[in-house]
Amino acid sequence: MGDDSISRLMPGSSHIWRILLVLICALLLSPCAGAWSNGGYSSDQNNPDYGTHDWIAGMALTLQTRDVTFLKTTYHSEFFLGTEAPDNPEYIGDTTNHHVYFYASRQLQDDICAVRASQIYQIALGYLLAGDNHSAAYDIGVLAHYVSDPGVFGHTMGAYTDWGSEAHHSDYENEFESMIGSLSPPTGLPLGDSDAYNATLELGESITFGGGAIKSNVWMDANYDWADDTFEASAMASLHGSVAAVAAVINHLMIEASYPYPPQQQVPRPPASLTASVEDSRVVLTWSPPPSDGGASIIDYVIYRGTDQQSPSYLTNVSSSTYSWIDESPEKGKTHYYWVAAENSVGLSDLSQMTSATVPKKTGSLTLPIALSAISIAIASGWVLLWRRRTRGAPLS
Repeated sequence: MGDDSISRLMPGSSHIWRILLVLICALLLSPCAGAWSNGGYSSDQNNPDYGTHDWIAGMALTLQTRDVTFLKTTYHSEFFLGTEAPDNPEYIGDTTNHHVYFYASRQLQDDICAVRASQIYQIALGYLLAGDNHSAAYDIGVLAHYVSDPGVFGHTMGAYTDWGSEAHHSDYENEFESMIGSLSPPTGLPLGDSDAYNATLELGESITFGGGAIKSNVWMDANYDWADDTFEASAMASLHGSVAAVAAVINHLMIEASYPYPPQQQVPRPPASLTASVEDSRVVLTWSPPPSDGGASIIDYVIYRGTDQQSPSYLTNVSSSTYSWIDESPEKGKTHYYWVAAENSVGLSDLSQMTSATVPKKTGSLTLPIALSAISIAIASGWVLLWRRRTRGAPLS
């Protein structure tokens, strides 16, 4: 219908028709926001409405092996309120970010739902690391919504996809909503470990192309019939697939949140490249810093000496900026064995590899470099394997 036709039908109001046409097209072409149902929009934040999204999120908690008590008890309402937030315009209501699209070639076309899941994951992680379980519970609920949305076949189809728009969407969600009270908990679901982005994409790909009991999105839409056993089995497998995806992401989140932040500090690694050389009647030791300080700055280096390969005795400490030391009192005519350990605020490292030096009975101006192979000596003695960390300066047994 052209502008002239519109004007003849309603003179002077063609601009109104244009606006109406734009709105109609927008409604027809925009992705549908609702996936699994929310049970409505909660009027009481302390008693959220219960829908399929809540059932999925709740079942995902039953699979966890880490402590998610705060989601089950203290902040349970916040958790369930979060599951409806992406659909609720009073909270998030981002109605165009709930789908995952693949081309028929399996190449990814649109990952917006996975992107949103990943963004919310990082927010929830930040709250957990900060000890704010109240805010984390809400965002974990939001996260569960985005991760599970592609479990509905209608959220993998659309006008600009290779599959076309779905005919069945609201009726599919409404049917599950009516079954919430009679659904049995899923059995035999393994607890996975996956980041939010990949878990959401993998669920969307499974729903798009099918796999196992799950039929493809096109098959589900064309064969929509709850009286058909194959259709019903596919629908239930899709629901359980959503539970598994959400459970895997919550598991991954709790594992990551359990890591100390910043990383836990440890004792340093032993100093490297220890060598000994003789200058006149003295032994000069040199070494390199350890390859790792254990996450805490080196305080000092502790030097040991022994008259055999298995009896290190504490000699002295030198500053962390010192990488050499001179033994002024070795016994002439004997071989001395040396080790160095690094120390930080956590404790003392293992001993370095061993080196040795023999001071001649008669010495002159000639310098005798006698750095020996620490590896060969260590293998011959085997004592290093028996070393245990100790407090600086304490006697060895």
